[in-house]
Amino acid sequence: MGEEKNTHLPINNWDPDDSNGIITVFTDGSSGVGIYCAEDKSLNCAIRIPDELEQTNQTGEIIGIKEAGEKVDKETELRINGLTTNLQKWEDRGYIGVANAREFQVTTAILRQQRAKTSLQWIKGHVGIKGNEKADGLANEGQLKETADKIDLSIKKSYEMSGAKLKVITQLTAAKAIWIRKMNSVQYHKALDRRDTRCRVGRAKWCVNNINGMEHSDKLLGKSIHHKDFSRPFQYFLWMTIHNGYKVGDYWRNIPTMEHQAEYHHCRVNESMEHLLLECEASGQARSQKGVGWISPDFGTILGCGLIKIKDSEGKHKPGDSRLYQILVSESTHLIWKMRCDRVKNGKQPPLDREIECCWQQTIQNRLELDCLLISPKFNKAKMSKCVVRNTWKDVLAKKDDLPEEWIQGDGILVGI
Repeated sequence: MGEEKNTHLPINNWDPDDSNGIITVFTDGSSGVGIYCAEDKSLNCAIRIPDELEQTNQTGEIIGIKEAGEKVDKETELRINGLTTNLQKWEDRGYIGVANAREFQVTTAILRQQRAKTSLQWIKGHVGIKGNEKADGLANEGQLKETADKIDLSIKKSYEMSGAKLKVITQLTAAKAIWIRKMNSVQYHKALDRRDTRCRVGRAKWCVNNINGMEHSDKLLGKSIHHKDFSRPFQYFLWMTIHNGYKVGDYWRNIPTMEHQAEYHHCRVNESMEHLLLECEASGQARSQKGVGWISPDFGTILGCGLIKIKDSEGKHKPGDSRLYQILVSESTHLIWKMRCDRVKNGKQPPLDREIECCWQQTIQNRLELDCLLISPKFNKAKMSKCVVRNTWKDVLAKKDDLPEEWIQGDGILVGI
């Protein structure tokens, strides 16, 4: 790709009637993969991404560029409207920590085999550009295909790059490389290949897939545990719950003289995390989950709440509502667990409804104040914008119609949710 790898050409300069032999190929990876070329219809295709690859837009975009590069004549000058960023930096550090690293490496190798000039440009979708709309339609068609297409991810040895440059390796990058290798090891995957984990991961994916209307991979679910809007304690709680790591219920049945711990005497049922979070009134779940009105939480929804996308009546994603839902579910769930642990460890009686409600209100109020604090210039590293905070909380503030326009810089007071 040479010097043209990061070229961004103005869309207004494109003239299909004066292309001078240049082939313009539009690619789209919003659902499946779509490739459209007005000059050569034989290049047009719709591709369904195989299940073993991560089902994300980025994967689709990269595969689209790769397939287009393979299909076109190697002597033809090619202009692909797709996605590319930070290529040189990624190669220098050996693609350590880069999502879709293998796909990027394969695509780069394919494009470097072109003997003619190749340039890449990102263009905004759904703005009336014919080629982009055609590619988008083919991508949707690809997603609906019954069988997935086979994607060749092999690289010719002469174009394969391995390792990282020592001069760019930092201690953090090296530690990340070791961690990634450990995570990808057979021993690690065998340790996590447990019946309870498979069951809970499958349940979470099924619930989230039904809500969002699209498939999510195990890897994507794993990443959602560390969602940026989840507190660190909740991230740990969620990881432990997905792997059934807490000592509740059936855990005690295999320990002599401790079998009685498996039963929760207040409800006279076998104790389980699902019962504690969704059924047990002594844990305060009835009050804590009040007001989560878009989607009624169940156990699978809680486990996969980092992937939930709230949509309007037209199916359009509402980021503010999605973020509020994730905050409410995560904070409420963790509050239930903390109240349960406090009651069991200290031998307390189940809390009163008023006590539960006050604790929940204070928890959500603290989260609102934290959001307002993070937009301060003192915490600009958090990259929290006023728009994000405003869209999240605007509909749940007390006396929202009477609040000043810059309420976000003051003290917000929540209504009962």
